[in-house]
Amino acid sequence: MKHILLIVSVVLMFADCFAQNSRKDKTVADLQPQQQTQLWQQIFPDPLLQNYIAEALDSNSDLRIAQLALEQSEAMLKSAKLSYLPSFSFAPSASVSKAQSTPSAFTYELPVTMNWELNFGGKQHYQKEMAKLQLQKDTAQLKCARIQIVAELANAYYTLIMLDRQYAITHEAINIQQENLRALRAFQEVGQQSEAAVNQAEASYQGVVASLAMLEAQILKTETAICLMLNRHPEHIRRTSYEEAKGVVMNVDRPIPLETLSSRPDVLAAEYELRSMFCNVKVARSEFYPTFSISGSVGWTNNIGEIVNPAQLLLNAIGTLVQPLFAMGRLKANLKVAKLQREQTQIAFEKALITAGGEVRNALADCLACRAREEARTLQVEAAQKAYENSIEYNRYANTTYLEVLVAQSAWLDAQLQQTADWLEMQQSFINLYKAVCPEQ
Repeated sequence: MKHILLIVSVVLMFADCFAQNSRKDKTVADLQPQQQTQLWQQIFPDPLLQNYIAEALDSNSDLRIAQLALEQSEAMLKSAKLSYLPSFSFAPSASVSKAQSTPSAFTYELPVTMNWELNFGGKQHYQKEMAKLQLQKDTAQLKCARIQIVAELANAYYTLIMLDRQYAITHEAINIQQENLRALRAFQEVGQQSEAAVNQAEASYQGVVASLAMLEAQILKTETAICLMLNRHPEHIRRTSYEEAKGVVMNVDRPIPLETLSSRPDVLAAEYELRSMFCNVKVARSEFYPTFSISGSVGWTNNIGEIVNPAQLLLNAIGTLVQPLFAMGRLKANLKVAKLQREQTQIAFEKALITAGGEVRNALADCLACRAREEARTLQVEAAQKAYENSIEYNRYANTTYLEVLVAQSAWLDAQLQQTADWLEMQQSFINLYKAVCPEQ
C-alpha cells in the first residue's frame, strides 16, 4: 500500500503543475481583447461605428468559430502536457458458470490497469511544443480575424455614409433638372428653345433618375452586408450624416518601424506554423528511437477463493522496450514528408513578410495621394458650381443654347459625386493602413 500511495502522490503533483501552467497561458490570452478594444476606439472615433464594432466583436459568426478553434487548441495543449503521465483504467468484469448437477459459480475481477510509455527520442516533448505553437498560431489568427472584421465593418459603414451623400446630391440634381425641363418646354412653346435642347434635357434627367435607383440598391446591399457582420437579420442601419461623420484617425507622417511587420498577427501565425514544422520533423525523427513502456495491474478477485493483496499485484509490472528496425519504409517516408512540409512553410513565411511590407507601402502611398488631391477636388467643385450658375445667367440674358447649361450642370454633379467618392477612398486608405500596420498587439 505504501508503494501505491507514493505513486498516486507523484501523479497528483505533476497534474497540479500542468494545470497551473495551463491556467497561466489562458490568463495571458484573456487580457488581449481588452487592449485591442481601447485602441480601435481611438482609430475609429465615430460613436455609432464604435457600437457596431463592439457588437461585431462579440457576436460575429466568423469570430465565434475562430474562438472555438482557439479553445480546441487549448484543450489539445493540456492533453499534450499530460502525455508524460501514465494512464490508468478500471475494467471490472464478472461471470457466472454452472455445470449439470453443480451449484452456480460466480467469479469477479476488479482490476485497475496502468500503462506508461516513454520515447527516448523526446516524442512527447516535441508534441507538446507543437501543441503550444498551434495555440499561439490560433491566437494570432483570432487577432487577425478581429482586425479583419473591424476593417470590413468600418469600410461598409463609411461606404453607407458616402452613398447617403451621393443619394442626396443626386436627388437635388433631379429636382433642379425637373425645373429646368419645365422651363425649357415653356420656352419651346413660345419658340425660344429648340426641340433638340428639350430632348437633351430629357435624356440628362432620365439618366440621373436611373442613377438614383442604382444608389438605392447599393444602400440596401451595404446595410445587408453590415447586418451579416453583426449577425443580425437585414434591417435599417443607423449612421451619422456626411457632414458630421468622424473619419479614421491614422498618423501617416510618422515613420513605421520594421519591427511592426514582424508583430503582425498574420506574420506571427506564419512564424508559429514554421516553428511547429521544425518540431514536426523532430517528432518524425523520434520515431526511429526505442520506446519504453511499463504496464501493470492491481485489483481484487475471488477467482482463487480469497482477496489478493493489491501491493503484490502492483509489483508484478511488465516492462517492454521496442526498437523499430524495419517498418516498410514508413518512418523514412514520414521524415521526408515532414522536411518537405517544413520547406513549404518556410516559403509561406517569407511570402508573408514580403506581403506585409508591400501592403504597408501601398497603404501609405494611397493615404498620401488621397490627402494631396483633397484640396484640388474642393476647388474643382467650387469652380464647377460657379460655371453652372454663370451658364444659367448667360442662357437667360445672352444668345446661347441650353446645351451649355446641361454640360455645366453635369460637370458640377460629377464633381460633387467624385468628391464624396474621394472622401470614401481616403477612409478606405486609412483602413487599409490600419490593417497593414495591425497596431493591436
